[in-house]
Amino acid sequence: MGYSLSQLRCCDRPFPCVGGVFTQSAQAALQAVGWRQASKFRLKSGAWFLGFLWSLGFGFWSFPAAAAPTKPNLIVYLADDHGVDFVGCYGNAVIRTPNMDRLATQGTRFTRVFAASPTCAPSRAAMYSGLYPARNGLMGNHTACRPDVRTLPHFLQPLGYRVVLANKSHIKPESVFPVEVLDATLPRNPANQRRYRAEGLDPAKVDAFLAAHRREHPDQPLCLILADNGPHVVWERNKIYDPAKLPLPPIMVDTPKTRAALANYYQDITTVDGRVGEVMASLDRHGFAANSLFLYTADQGPEWPHCKWTCYDTGLRVPFLARWPGVLKPGATSDAMMSFVDVLPTFIELAGGQVPADLDGRSFKRVLLGEAQAHRDHVFASHTRDGQMNIFPQRAVRDGRHKFILNLNPENKWTTHFTKVMEIPDSHGEVYATWTAAAQTNAAAARLVQTIEQHAREEFYDTQADPFELHNLIADPAHRDRIARLREKLAAWMKQQGDAGTPEPEPPK
Repeated sequence: MGYSLSQLRCCDRPFPCVGGVFTQSAQAALQAVGWRQASKFRLKSGAWFLGFLWSLGFGFWSFPAAAAPTKPNLIVYLADDHGVDFVGCYGNAVIRTPNMDRLATQGTRFTRVFAASPTCAPSRAAMYSGLYPARNGLMGNHTACRPDVRTLPHFLQPLGYRVVLANKSHIKPESVFPVEVLDATLPRNPANQRRYRAEGLDPAKVDAFLAAHRREHPDQPLCLILADNGPHVVWERNKIYDPAKLPLPPIMVDTPKTRAALANYYQDITTVDGRVGEVMASLDRHGFAANSLFLYTADQGPEWPHCKWTCYDTGLRVPFLARWPGVLKPGATSDAMMSFVDVLPTFIELAGGQVPADLDGRSFKRVLLGEAQAHRDHVFASHTRDGQMNIFPQRAVRDGRHKFILNLNPENKWTTHFTKVMEIPDSHGEVYATWTAAAQTNAAAARLVQTIEQHAREEFYDTQADPFELHNLIADPAHRDRIARLREKLAAWMKQQGDAGTPEPEPPK
């Protein structure tokens, strides 16, 4: 089979191609070695020809059947409340996440990616704006960004991208995020008591959208946010797990209700994993995989006590899996420390744009491509409140090992929906009540409940020795210098952010 030079198309890499076609310099190089017309050569093997092009310095090449955009498609599957400890490829041997695990084998598994806030709306706003919550204005859950904030579509649309958000938004005002909205929500399943959430992302509607985009906009690059509702509470009823065999992390009191609820959480994650697999199949089926960066991540950790709505790693550290065939090395792992505010500048750079200097985030393109091993020395996070359910604002800074947390209302008892809302079977207050009951007679349970509900003004943790951050070392003289350095680092960051660290007011009595 012969190819003319005008028919040979390349993948989107920083090599000499424009519009998916060899540039004049590439053609000249081919012609210089005698390849003047397609009729003068036949490809004996694809592997030989790729090696020939590589020897000329032109990198990896692909040959799609139809025209494809030269800029990469940027696709994010954004789950809701999925902690990094609940994915097979991150070390959980019990949970069933075959598609996420396969994604890790096809690309890069990032081990130290942190949300900018452990709460849904502030976390998403930080990802979309490249600004921490104090600077974009969306600090408390269900609040709004400042109207002058620019986000993903403001930067990518002028670069030629179609920017689409499927299913869940959870960012206000709409003018700050002027995306094309794809109605891709599954219908309600009566078997699931979906209080606080919709059913989930509908892969069939995503598949139809991808087919239509390939047919109607074949030359336009796509930025697509696939925002699922799972595994946010209320979780799907368990079907496949044995609650007695689930490993309980040390932040949970071992009761039958706890195990029943944890099995439901596992089930919901496995269901989300199935939808991830369907989306990956759609990307392959419609020709998107070869020129697409596909990310799987979540807005923050799970809705368990000492997780979501806290600045512990269980609330902030999330799975982050990246696939980009021909660009990312399969089965790679990166320990580079990154923040959600880094996603927007990375997308801007990959799209060929100029990253604004006033963003808090920094592009991790070099880390993504395997050209650098490190990215940040410190990551920061803030939590403000979630209405009247959680009034426990925190600010935090973390280096590669240690974390310093400042509690702005340490006199408050820590509460959330999970500790206060009753009448949800095997969830929320029905579960937590078994913890407080166990604390009456069990010393270990009493210590955990105390740790969850009561906090000093300052906290300091060695996350390597104490990954669940249960032992506050703020008074340990051995860490005095480290504490002072991180305390100073956090104060400087809050000043730069314009964050006065004002305590949150209590609701009127």
